[in-house]
Amino acid sequence: MPAPTPSEFAAIYCGFDAPIAAFDCGKKCAPHNARGVPFCCDTRHAVPTAYQAEWQYLQASTDLWHPWEADSPRETDHLRSQTPAGQVLIECQGHTRCQRSFRSMNCRSFPFFPYLTREGEFIGLSYFWKYEDRCWVISHLDSVTPAYQQAFVAAWDALFAAMPGEMDNFHRHSAATRQIFGRRGRAINVLHRNGGCYKITPRNGRMRRVPVESLPLFGVYKIAASLPFAGED
Repeated sequence: MPAPTPSEFAAIYCGFDAPIAAFDCGKKCAPHNARGVPFCCDTRHAVPTAYQAEWQYLQASTDLWHPWEADSPRETDHLRSQTPAGQVLIECQGHTRCQRSFRSMNCRSFPFFPYLTREGEFIGLSYFWKYEDRCWVISHLDSVTPAYQQAFVAAWDALFAAMPGEMDNFHRHSAATRQIFGRRGRAINVLHRNGGCYKITPRNGRMRRVPVESLPLFGVYKIAASLPFAGED
């Protein structure tokens, strides 16, 4: 099956425009970043990627993005060597100049990735665990709107239909996540496509539905919750 065209990415963008929360979650995490920038918009913490056809669409539609480069050529070459084939590292002009309709697929999805079971079924959203200590949303999954969850699932269903190889890539990433969480004796949190929240046992894939409000806090958000005026995290 041919890869999606730039216009097909435009259609995916159009359907994946729901905000992740009912408010600007960047204002929750930015005060905890030394640069005062939301962590997801700070390339010191997360460098976005774009698929080739997606990059063609963005280049033709906006001046928001440019190819990412680190301060040193060695660092640039290192991260490029780790970038999946068919993707490019990109950087925007900054969160204060964001053009929401031209956010990349990577930006729209962060901090989540499509989680696939051992059998290869795409069941919902899990998060990139390395950002647990920084991303406010990861500590407040109850704030993720149903509209966003539905849009996420629909967008990735469409992308997987157009790019089956990406489903294989996320199947492998989900397996790697199970290995990491299994070694740590932790369950994987998943916002299921059926609207529920589940804990998944990495060893056997067992799923337990849990109240999303019962999930733990991490990093500074866990500390803030234990302090006076904890609601101001």
